[in-house]
Amino acid sequence: MRSRPTDDDRFVRRSQEEMISLRIRPPLAMSTGRDSGQAGPFFIIGRRPRPSPSERSAPSVRHNPGDSFTMSAAAEALPMRCVSVILLLCSATLLAAQSRADLLKKVAARYKSADTFAVKGTATAQIEGTSWKVTYEYNTEAAQPSFLSLDVRKSTQQVISMVGKMTITQTDSKATDPKPDGKSFALLPLGQSTEVATRLIDAQKTGEETVTIQGHAYACEVIEAVYDYSPEFKPKSAIEHKRLWIAPDDLIVLRETKRGPDGMKWTGEVTSFSFDQPPSERLVQALQRFAAQPKDRSDWAGRAAPDLSLQQLSGGSVQLSGFRGRPVLLDFWGSYCGPCRRTTLHAQDLKSRYESQGLAVLSLTQDTPADAKLWTDHYHVTLPVLLDPDGAAFKAFEVEGVPVAILIDADGKIAKYWVGLDDPTTMDSQVNETVSTAGAHRER
Repeated sequence: MRSRPTDDDRFVRRSQEEMISLRIRPPLAMSTGRDSGQAGPFFIIGRRPRPSPSERSAPSVRHNPGDSFTMSAAAEALPMRCVSVILLLCSATLLAAQSRADLLKKVAARYKSADTFAVKGTATAQIEGTSWKVTYEYNTEAAQPSFLSLDVRKSTQQVISMVGKMTITQTDSKATDPKPDGKSFALLPLGQSTEVATRLIDAQKTGEETVTIQGHAYACEVIEAVYDYSPEFKPKSAIEHKRLWIAPDDLIVLRETKRGPDGMKWTGEVTSFSFDQPPSERLVQALQRFAAQPKDRSDWAGRAAPDLSLQQLSGGSVQLSGFRGRPVLLDFWGSYCGPCRRTTLHAQDLKSRYESQGLAVLSLTQDTPADAKLWTDHYHVTLPVLLDPDGAAFKAFEVEGVPVAILIDADGKIAKYWVGLDDPTTMDSQVNETVSTAGAHRER
């Protein structure tokens, strides 16, 4: 299930393909659905500007007069083929020393292959334009299936990130600007080093530093990494820059900086880590809570559906009460949500099967009109798309994450409320029953 990236939601990463949303504050957000706008170098491995003809004819290296050895002297002393080989070898050596994509892949493999791992740390960000900073604790843990009980076991390693207490403190005791109370912050789920090489464009070593944790000094490489988290329907829209401090001998990430979706620059400092230890009780309990989350909202069954008027992407407005007398399937989605495509296309298939029997299918999103059109065009969605920019429909139906599907019967009451929809075909039998019931009532 994918949660809406708003300041009212916190997101917890369980695995590369799964997201669980919790309605708790302060919010936690993933910066995977929009361009974070970070500044920083953007490197393309092995690509150089094409030299002009004059540059190609000029000496490649110039030295001051009086140098005891110059490139010109080397060219005179060696055949041109030898000089070219030397230059190629030097260039290849320099490139290999700078590019560290291989290191990030090894780090990711280290974490993914561990029986378990636990990373604890603190994250800090300066509130722009103020003398105040935000700090919170984070804890990322993971375990392989064989180390978990059957009630929470999945087929692959499970990773969760949790955040703890958040504090706001002043960095300058002489400053007089007021504390920014009431402000929301997008807290990042740091420490997820299993994904350090996922969607990586480039990684360059820019320096070396020593990071000390629990009295032990680690010699780290400082890596500038560039990622492309753009969705398929919108290429090059979410380029993200991160700086990573990696201990190459231990293949661990000890510090990271990146910007959140709100533009704040966060620095995560690891305070402790462990590998291949028994899973913590905290991890097990968190997985049990996730496993126990219902896949439907039975408390909505029989309720009267809220009546709303929403604008269509194609123009005009739609009043939900205008469908009274017909069963209606509402499909809530977001372009940032991977599983939503499968659910929406299945809802579209249900429409093609049951529209002749009276079923109406509407899709609802909080996306901008531009993103909604890009997404629906890319995936060939032909359903009516209702825009909910202020979240009125999402709030009225208590939709906290997507995908969600809600079936309304011909009397305007909720027949079924599905959450998550790991398998959209679970809707089929209920839709068939509701449509058949509506048809039988019309024939009386």
